[in-house]
Amino acid sequence: MLARLLGPLDLERKRGWDDSAVVGGLGPFVGRWAGELSRLLEDAAARDALEHLLASFTRYSQATPDRRRRLCEQAHALLKQLSEGKLVALRKSQSRTTESRQCAPADIHADTAPATRPCGKSTRPMPSREPDDQQQVTWDGPLTALRGIGPVRAQAMAAAGISTVGQLLTYYPTRYRDRPRLHRPDELREGEEVCLLVRVAGKGRNLFRGRMRMSDVPAVALPPRDAQDAEPAGQDEAPLTLRWFGQPYRARQFTAGSELVVAGRVHRKSERPVVVVQECETAWQEDRSSPGLGVGKLMPVYSRIEGIGPLQLRRLIQQALELCHDPEALIPPELASSRKLMPLKEALRQTHFPDSAAAQQLAQQRLVYQDLLILQTALTLRRPTASPSEPIAVVPSDAQLRTRYENALPFTPTGAQQRVMDEVAADLAAPAASHRLIHGDVGSGKTVVAAWAMYCAVKSGRQAALMVPTELLAEQHYRTLRQLTAPLDITPLLLTGSVTGSGRRQVLNQISAGEPVVVVGTHALFQDGVQFSDLAVVVIDEQHRFGLAQRAALEAKGNRPNLIVMSATPIPRTLALTLYGDFDISVLDELPPGRTPVRTRLLPSDDSGTAVDLLREQVRAGRQAYVVCPLISDDTSLELSAATEMHRQLEAQLATSDDEDGIAVGLVHGRMTADTREEVMEQFRAGQIQVLVSTTVVEVGVDVPNATLMVVHNAERFGLPQLHQLRGRVARSAAQAHCILLTDSDNPEVLDRLSVLEQTGDGFRIAEEDLRRRGPGEMAGLAQHGLPDVHMAALLADTPSLLQAREDARLLVERDPQLQAPQHRALRKAVSQTAVSMVKWTI
Repeated sequence: MLARLLGPLDLERKRGWDDSAVVGGLGPFVGRWAGELSRLLEDAAARDALEHLLASFTRYSQATPDRRRRLCEQAHALLKQLSEGKLVALRKSQSRTTESRQCAPADIHADTAPATRPCGKSTRPMPSREPDDQQQVTWDGPLTALRGIGPVRAQAMAAAGISTVGQLLTYYPTRYRDRPRLHRPDELREGEEVCLLVRVAGKGRNLFRGRMRMSDVPAVALPPRDAQDAEPAGQDEAPLTLRWFGQPYRARQFTAGSELVVAGRVHRKSERPVVVVQECETAWQEDRSSPGLGVGKLMPVYSRIEGIGPLQLRRLIQQALELCHDPEALIPPELASSRKLMPLKEALRQTHFPDSAAAQQLAQQRLVYQDLLILQTALTLRRPTASPSEPIAVVPSDAQLRTRYENALPFTPTGAQQRVMDEVAADLAAPAASHRLIHGDVGSGKTVVAAWAMYCAVKSGRQAALMVPTELLAEQHYRTLRQLTAPLDITPLLLTGSVTGSGRRQVLNQISAGEPVVVVGTHALFQDGVQFSDLAVVVIDEQHRFGLAQRAALEAKGNRPNLIVMSATPIPRTLALTLYGDFDISVLDELPPGRTPVRTRLLPSDDSGTAVDLLREQVRAGRQAYVVCPLISDDTSLELSAATEMHRQLEAQLATSDDEDGIAVGLVHGRMTADTREEVMEQFRAGQIQVLVSTTVVEVGVDVPNATLMVVHNAERFGLPQLHQLRGRVARSAAQAHCILLTDSDNPEVLDRLSVLEQTGDGFRIAEEDLRRRGPGEMAGLAQHGLPDVHMAALLADTPSLLQAREDARLLVERDPQLQAPQHRALRKAVSQTAVSMVKWTI
């Protein structure tokens, strides 16, 4: 039985903890098997462990992916311990540190400890630790300076990234809960959510509904009252049942006569109403201004910290606010005054204990602006500046050079391309090395703009380099540039890992000899042995796929060269200003004329026959198609197996008597040699292969205008920008193109996310939607950019504050380049501690 239960946990891990491993969700599944397993166990400690696990899984569907991962790992470990008979020994070894958790597997909705401790242990209170008189409570001081923080709790807090008092005070709420009032007993209507003051009327009991264990506790709903009011003598009371699912300890948690505040949904299928409890708290325990659960107040809700309940956390924060010396103001007084910002200490208090929604908004404005100012100051300090003692890669251009370049193009540049080329030309002629981000929708023509910059460099007698992440893309860019620059008497060079022997030596000699050249390559461009003599322009395509050190290594090949980075898909404006605060930003917001929007359909994998029919139809019309199956394992042998099987299936499905010559199906995958892969790709470009099966996104990074169909298997494994980029591969001509997204998932959230691609072809809207759904913390590039850990989710949503902070940071650094003024001391310290400032490079 234990072995069979491990299967769904392993599947959930493989699917990225998206709650799709079991129909109906993993939480109810764990509830069913834990209940069955509990009845088979004789050991009380083992049953307690199962009940604790069951309680943790009740909110699995609402948990974050990281929280789900931890829960699955705990469940997996528990099953393994049960199968090996190690659980009893383990529980004994942990009895000191987990005694309170064994007695109360979870707090009352993690907001308070249980009202009773019915496990037979002594309930004599432990002597509280008095604060050390010698230990001041300071912003940078340790948490152990606070009452109630011993080694065990300090360790739990450290696991959540909280080691100092300042980190505790900046552990901001994720959201706020607003319950304006308690409901009256006569307001218990079927299906409605209520918040009630109740009195426990007797002992609870556990029972089963099918395989689901539930706990019923008899209670009486009381009319709302203030703490000082006397309890009414039976008038207006209403008997009811409090019910919890999958939390059997609730049945023995409460003593008769204790008062609780509960929130839940009402069910009235019998004479006695049932309230299915979602949240619960002992009444009047935190303060006398609210009965509990934040009724009548704006109540902060924090990310859960293992071993620390929210009530405990709020009390620690309150203590820290009372005892901590005022932190040094990070925002210079003149800025705080001009922006009309709330003082820092008051902003912290209104964030954790708001007097009103308006006060909380003003506090958030102050704290968001402060974090943004630190970030933008760090990024501004990284911007290149003119220095008389350092050579600068100045690359002049004129109208005649521009006219010659545009006349050599096989098309007329769009207005957006014209505008961005003007911006690039101004950058290259400036006395300081430029940093510019160019991003736009798929097919907006970023390569034409990059080629203009590199053309300017060569015509001024200097060198330029274009770096891309894969050899396939390098070869594609090499061919494109060779076609663009042939009329301009420029022959680009190619340098990748596959260029070896005499060919490689020839390229390296041309680079080191000082010839004005354009070099296209991969990581090979910044390896030892590659010596540029006069590198003036560096262009990096698909920039998010390079580490910061890799980009810096290429830039170091020249003397402060001009840098252009290009993104394959649009970047939301606020994210661009955050990730690239030290860059000037250009947006290509116009597509070449004549492009037809791609028709996109989302289908279940069971309906793959529709995709095959459309594929056959397109090929008969003389078109070509891509079929993408994602890498599902780090094991390349499995990748090859999946690709080979897909290739075999398609060949069989497409082999019909109607096609006399048959349909040629090609295959590329990660285990191919570069030469073999290039041979297949060349056959596809030449039309000798009609359908190309690929295992990864990068393998389809090729420009074939005749390809008009993209089929993506397991689309749920890709992000929205990745899918939009894939779809863009078949939008290279005026012919109607199609994209079929096949998915195995029936998760409503996954299907809703993928449906965005059916609704719009606007890459900017897709990027904003992706940011909204995934959040800034999961967007590609945040971690490797070394951004500070900004806790407030409103950061990237607050565009006005972001623009203000960017403007203020630039003015501040312009007036005080080293932040040496006394009023900038605290800001300088905060900036120096951000990961942005610790990265030793200038990109």
